[in-house]
Amino acid sequence: MKKLLLLFCAASLVFTSCSSDTDDNAASIISDVPVIPILPTVETVILPKTEKYTYASHPEENSTTTYTYDENKIVSLVADGGHKTLFTYTGNLITKTEYYEENVLLTTTVFTYENNKLKSYLETPSGNSSKRRKDYTYNANGTISTATFLISTAQVETLDSSSIFTLDASGNIVKVEFNDSINLFEYDTKNSPFKNILGYAQLLDSEAFDQEANTVNNFTKLIEKEGDVIVGTHTYENTYDTNNFLTKKVSNGETYEYTY
Repeated sequence: MKKLLLLFCAASLVFTSCSSDTDDNAASIISDVPVIPILPTVETVILPKTEKYTYASHPEENSTTTYTYDENKIVSLVADGGHKTLFTYTGNLITKTEYYEENVLLTTTVFTYENNKLKSYLETPSGNSSKRRKDYTYNANGTISTATFLISTAQVETLDSSSIFTLDASGNIVKVEFNDSINLFEYDTKNSPFKNILGYAQLLDSEAFDQEANTVNNFTKLIEKEGDVIVGTHTYENTYDTNNFLTKKVSNGETYEYTY
């Protein structure tokens, strides 16, 4: 605006010294001053490009997974050995995954939602095999009850397992109760590699991303209890980049490394 005013003032001085200039000419000159538009700032969305998995005692399981996207919607994850998962969205929610090995479709999983919350998912193996469905019920006290059913080829449903999730204010699963066992999860305040993938956090404990839980923060500790007795403790040594995104996670000889 200041530059425009200065141009206008300079033009006025010239016009004053030249009696032959007219007001119409002045208006024409001023109108020729280009208007430079102010472009909005585009914020870069940070998404993981690769995940490198290393298992010290079982090197045959080492692998690298590559992620591809359409903007912030995940399209596929492809791992060594011909393992591949393709993702389908409806709006902003992940509604289907297809898992392949060596280009052979093995499992299709369909996700259903209610009020943008995961209601159930149904895993259907290729061929004439039993299906698996997991239902989610959102309780008044903020917990989530789950029930997993096996569905035979004769469409007979059998309850396989059940659990209760407790979530923190960020939506991280901090407690899982099943049978007589309890798992307690502790988190950092940093960013999960998958945090910005659209629809990721709604998947809760689904195995679509091959994670223990689909959370916005990262595990720092897992405590396993049977009754009041602690039967296992797992700690996670985490490393982050300057944007507070996880770049490395180490626990029990397993290492995950991420690039963005």
